[in-house]
Order: sequence, then structure tokens, then C-alpha cells
Amino acid sequence: MTSEANRTALRERIEKAQQRLTNRPASEYARDAAHEAIDFVKANPLLVIGAAAAVGLALGTMSRGGRKAATATGFLGRIATDAAIAFALTMYERASERRDEAAQNEGELQDLAAD
Repeated sequence: MTSEANRTALRERIEKAQQRLTNRPASEYARDAAHEAIDFVKANPLLVIGAAAAVGLALGTMSRGGRKAATATGFLGRIATDAAIAFALTMYERASERRDEAAQNEGELQDLAAD
């Protein structure tokens, strides 16, 4: 594609995004996201509790006191900390993927509605 074709395609995407935002205020997007988050928590309570614990452990080990506690607990403490950090990162990646899928699905639905 030429640079002019790229610019034209980008302008079209920007115009479509602006139309979406003018047709539906951001507060509705936020409300929908909140409802989706609540539904996810209701469907997966143990996963959310585990993720919250893992994030808390990961953040705690980044503090000075947390690092001292991790070295005091020895090898098993370090394994648990590493596992918690890996779990937190995995949950973050899954959430990002779901967000991207939802945005893509929403775009496809809006394109179908426009046709």
C-alpha cells in the first residue's frame, strides 16, 4: 500500500471511531465494562480471589519488608513468590486478550449493523 492509501484508511478508521463515540457516550462503555467485570467475578469467584492474592503477594514482595520476608522464608518462599508473580502475569495477559476480543467483536457487530 502506498502512504496515501494508508492515510486514507487511517482517516476512515478515525471517522468511524468518532461516529461510534458520538453515537454512544463513554459512560455507556464504562457501565458495560463494569457489568462485564461483575459477571466475570460472579462466574469465577475463586479465580478472582486467587488473582487478587497473587497480585497482593507480588506487590508485597516488591516492598522492602516483603523482600526481607521472602529471603527469610528460604527456597519455598521464593518458589511461592515466583508462582504468584507468574499467576498474576498470566491473569493480566488473559484479561488483555479478552479485552481485545471484546473490542474486536464489538467492532464487527457495529460494522454489521452499519451494513
